[in-house]
Amino acid sequence: MTTQTVTQEWIEEVLEQHRYLRSVVAALREYLNEPRPAAGEKGSHSWAAELSKQLMTLHDELYRHFRFEEEGDVMDELIEAHPEAAGQLEAVLGEHPAMLSGLRGIVSDVLSYSEGGRPEDPRLRQRITDLLDELRDHEQEENHLFQRLEYRDVGAAD
Repeated sequence: MTTQTVTQEWIEEVLEQHRYLRSVVAALREYLNEPRPAAGEKGSHSWAAELSKQLMTLHDELYRHFRFEEEGDVMDELIEAHPEAAGQLEAVLGEHPAMLSGLRGIVSDVLSYSEGGRPEDPRLRQRITDLLDELRDHEQEENHLFQRLEYRDVGAAD
């Protein structure tokens, strides 16, 4: 199998993972749009517990996805094959730690709230929405970059 084929298969896998992550994010956005009971009211704990569960699922899936993108030789092969894109590829990968850290901070706050450890942060929904928007933008940038490299590589027509 050639490097080009390995790279194309890797890109297709990344794009498939992006499609799956979009479904996880869509479910989380839908949940955030549902009304939540006020703190102390019946159902407030279960709302926060379910939110924690969905955020942990997102975290775990993102963590696996980011490791997939960062591990192995494919990224190095892409950079070698497309040195003009090296800065963009490295910049996109460089965003991963901050996104995971931001998500972990939100998860920690939601868990503390669901356990009754502190009152709900009134900005919680906005913080989550901002992170989801950041993930969307990141994914779109990656998709654009990987597809541009793949299609230019195989000579697809404009």
